Amino acid sequence: MTLKSKKNLQYFSLILVLSLQITFWFKTNHIKPDMTIVPDVPSLNTVKLLSLGDNQFYFRNFAFKIQNAGDSWGRFTALKDYNYEKLQGWFYLLDELDAKSNFVPSLASYYYSQTQNPQDTIYIVEYLRAHAKRNPREKWWWLAQAVYIANHKLKDKDLALAVAYELAATPKDVKMPYWARQMPAFIHEQRGEKTAAKEIILDILNNFAEFTPGELNFMEYFIRDRLNDKELRLEIINELRKNGK
Repeated sequence: MTLKSKKNLQYFSLILVLSLQITFWFKTNHIKPDMTIVPDVPSLNTVKLLSLGDNQFYFRNFAFKIQNAGDSWGRFTALKDYNYEKLQGWFYLLDELDAKSNFVPSLASYYYSQTQNPQDTIYIVEYLRAHAKRNPREKWWWLAQAVYIANHKLKDKDLALAVAYELAATPKDVKMPYWARQMPAFIHEQRGEKTAAKEIILDILNNFAEFTPGELNFMEYFIRDRLNDKELRLEIINELRKNGK
């Protein structure tokens, strides 16, 4: 092959590659990456069919996607722009794949609850309540988080009180700090319902046997300074102390 023939072949190859590139661009330039912040939630049956019995793989795969939703393709999305109804659907789906894991409720309560649109946190509260009901003995912590979010972020004290009573109803043999059982009292006190708050503290004192000095000191402070009952309730606490409580 002569030198001229080689050059002609090179030119032809260059033109061919360029033509293919231009053709490819014309055929694909309208295809855009999926910029949806929160993808649609697949059905549980679809997920189980695709998982081929390996629910843990799909749980980790989807959990990673939801953790990073909205932060792909070089973008950063403010939490207020997320569709929280869709997020809630993902939380429920992931619980069906692994209800024991604390990853999803942690993601919901510690990250997605920080949305700049407080009204969206209703979806977080509803999910945390449903998650805790699956195993109240081990998942009570997420009810405590739901109380906090409902009270301080959603500013719905009625909802916060309802969830606080669910938390307080945790079986007595479950070892959890007394502040968790006292949460209804805290909400009642904020609502100005001091009598109801005092009754809850008194019920705890009468129905539980062991208190640390710090717990008793806090209850004394709560009754004396926040509920303003310096006589009757302190007499009750002192009497309980005499009886070994």
